[in-house]
Amino acid sequence: MTGGERIAIAQVRRYARMNIVAGFLIWGIALAGVSMMMPIMYNTIAKDMGWSVAQTTSFMAIKSAVSAVGGLFAGGMFVRFGLKRVFMPSVVTIGIATTLLFFVRNLPVYYALAAVSGFASILALIAIQVTLARWYSASLGRITGIAMLGGAVAGTVVPMATTLGLRQLGWHATAGMAGLIVLVVLSLAVNFLVHETPEAYGYTADELDPGKAAPGKPGVAGQAPDPGPEFSSFLRSRQFILLIVAAAMSGVISNGINEYIPLFIERHTSLGAYVAALGFTIVIVISGLGKILFGWVFDRLSTRGVALCWALCGVAALLTFPLAGLATFLMFTIVRGVSHGGVIVQAPVLARHMYGVRSLPQVISLLSAAFHLGASAGIAAIGFGVDLTGGFTLPFVVVTCIAFAAAFIALSFKPRYWAGYTER
Repeated sequence: MTGGERIAIAQVRRYARMNIVAGFLIWGIALAGVSMMMPIMYNTIAKDMGWSVAQTTSFMAIKSAVSAVGGLFAGGMFVRFGLKRVFMPSVVTIGIATTLLFFVRNLPVYYALAAVSGFASILALIAIQVTLARWYSASLGRITGIAMLGGAVAGTVVPMATTLGLRQLGWHATAGMAGLIVLVVLSLAVNFLVHETPEAYGYTADELDPGKAAPGKPGVAGQAPDPGPEFSSFLRSRQFILLIVAAAMSGVISNGINEYIPLFIERHTSLGAYVAALGFTIVIVISGLGKILFGWVFDRLSTRGVALCWALCGVAALLTFPLAGLATFLMFTIVRGVSHGGVIVQAPVLARHMYGVRSLPQVISLLSAAFHLGASAGIAAIGFGVDLTGGFTLPFVVVTCIAFAAAFIALSFKPRYWAGYTER
């Protein structure tokens, strides 16, 4: 169908909702599901294979580093080949790489699969974020939060299921079974549910999701919205450079901390392995609430809401220090979960609010690359710090400082393509 033809708007809105379902499944199974499985398995992997904490946790450090590199190329791949032609192979590759963990017997293979999975994961992540940002305007934050609830649902199942699998089958078989689920279920989801852009059916996101913007603002039905500047025009601007730096910092303060929650609770508190898995489960489940909550906040406060989210990540890091009994355990997991949910939703909101829709693939790709570079550096640095100092105190203090610095930077951002923006 050409961009000039129009079908019933109700049908096009059904296509939009199908993209939300696809995002829910992709995030819940291939992205959050596989990622949250690894921290649960770290202690078992380290003991079975005779590897150190830094060697074992380097899986996600390498995965994040390769994701960062992949993000640099993702935007160009989507523009050249089309979103769906990149999306489908990336999902298949995640499934194959995870399945092949069954055969791991040494570090080089373990790290190679991390790299392959990392490259494919960033493509899948960016693909679903770009898709949603193309289909939704005024409610993008909330809609992204709903789609990413797949991670929260997975969080009710994956940590405990992984712990049970480790006890009954071992980590090799547990990982292999997870890979097969990704391969079968998500290949079908991408094929039948994903629709690339509403323009293919004669509509824009601003018509489908106009919100309640004031006249002349983006998101008003019947008006041709400003698509935003060309990517080359702001690539070297001060604001964009600060945005990329802050996105990298958000990777440190979110994924860097999450990788160590089960290990931290299991080794440095008296709560035990099952409570460690439960803690990770609570964080992921609560992050579902965080996605919806901060999606709503981002729709209303835009970049200032992102600053609030990053500051809350710093508060969560501080709450690890009194962690001992049930009350402090619950306080930490709730704050960590809510703040983590906000970070997950941020990229499409930042990209669309600050630079419009014209450069969405490139901006989201670089934001994701920066985020994963920060996550990789954070995971590696925290692991090194734990091995060096024997504890988490110094690494988590540094994470706290980074979180508040990132929040301060975010206060300077100007979301010119957000419906509620006014010069300030």
